[in-house]
Amino acid sequence: MVLLLSSSCEKWLDVNKDPNNPSEANEKLTLSAGISSIAYVYGGKYQVLGALWSQHWTQSLGASQYTGLDSYDINSSTFNGQFNELYSGALANLEYIKNLAAENHSWNYYLIATVMQCYIFQILVDLYDQIPFSEALKGEDGILNPHYENGPDIYDSLIARINNALGKDLDNEDIPQAGSEDLLFNGNIEQWKAFANTLKLKIFLRQVYARPEVAENGIKALYNDPEIKFLDTDAAMTQFTNEAGRRNPLYETEIMVLGDNPNLVLSNTFLRFMNDKGDIGRLDALFNYPEQGGGHKGLDQGNYNDPNEPTGTNSSYYSKPAFNPLDPIYLMSVTESYLLQAEAIIRFNVAPYADAKELYQKAIDKAFNRLGFESGESFYSPGQPYEFPAEGSSPEEFIQSIIVQKWVSLANIQSLETFFEHNRTHYPKESPVPASDDNYVAGEFTVSVNNVTSGRFPKRLIFPETEYSGNPNTPAKKEVYDKIWWDKKVDE
Repeated sequence: MVLLLSSSCEKWLDVNKDPNNPSEANEKLTLSAGISSIAYVYGGKYQVLGALWSQHWTQSLGASQYTGLDSYDINSSTFNGQFNELYSGALANLEYIKNLAAENHSWNYYLIATVMQCYIFQILVDLYDQIPFSEALKGEDGILNPHYENGPDIYDSLIARINNALGKDLDNEDIPQAGSEDLLFNGNIEQWKAFANTLKLKIFLRQVYARPEVAENGIKALYNDPEIKFLDTDAAMTQFTNEAGRRNPLYETEIMVLGDNPNLVLSNTFLRFMNDKGDIGRLDALFNYPEQGGGHKGLDQGNYNDPNEPTGTNSSYYSKPAFNPLDPIYLMSVTESYLLQAEAIIRFNVAPYADAKELYQKAIDKAFNRLGFESGESFYSPGQPYEFPAEGSSPEEFIQSIIVQKWVSLANIQSLETFFEHNRTHYPKESPVPASDDNYVAGEFTVSVNNVTSGRFPKRLIFPETEYSGNPNTPAKKEVYDKIWWDKKVDE
């Protein structure tokens, strides 16, 4: 995967130049490299991680590529390549842009680089809890072993960095403007402002159980500013073509490399929920029908080596994710943006109930639109399975509806985000019984059949081995079931 990521980025961009020793590097050349670096990681192995741990997908029978992830049996080497790529690739390129843009007063580039860096740092904090931050990317200053910093402090710094970038003279027509090298918005600075504000909203919401006052004050400040706008379009990399090195990274790894036989199949957790709600159209769009047999068939989460499975070890009897060479990589979808806003309104009364309901319904519509459907109204209209709770319902009813809909709507595109949201809110709920039990409730998470954690769900990644071997400041090793700092919700 690491080799593919490096070669694919190089082939697609052909601008992989060392930003510390550039012959002709500038903001334009380096920006595409920075954005594509995070896109290939987020839309590649991080998507697989999220989809397995969010129970959209599970390891197929008769294969072993993802058995470690699916059984929560990971170690300090499992995600070395992705950690290193984000620091030495994406973050380093973006740091170069920030420094050059500050020197040249190219404030639009400064905002873009800052927002993308903050986006990446949040993902890393949410995966590892502690990461190198303020001392990171300072090799030229002689800091070769950066200290790790705590999540709350990093979160506060992310907000400060975004605010600082938003406060620059972004509307000055005389400063350099980004164009096609901006792989997300083609230089539309208004959309970057909206992305920045929506990222701030997500950062605050992530803290609602760990630091409720910080979350509330931050969100109310956002909504008290009449100039604030949130993202109303997808932040997605779409510039793929159907040729080697320029395709969607998951298509390259799961279809091209594996001969059109991905080692991933539909999880019964997701299948049974979609069947229970009658959401078959979206299921058909997200998963291919089995090569043999009738309708969709899934596998209990982590049950990849059960000899008692009726179809033995033949994965061709199971539904598999639909990968296409031109699939965009969504760093933040408009569906996610709308659902974040709906949650903020419900939690803090920063807008009327009707606004939250409208945003929730628009989020569902956008998710259906993405898969080729006109709308999702038939599923959220009165009496239907995705109807928004009535005004006056309990807060938990609202939050459950919003987060479960996020879990459904971001399947196959932002599964890592749904993993984070499950750990934050505990929705979808976790089942006290296995999927084979008559009392199992469709859509509840079941611990992997082959788990190595004594029945505990995964919460985090392990600090990379390259850090242990190269940075003496790396914290003591953690277990995959140790909680991230913001995972503080107490269920009633």
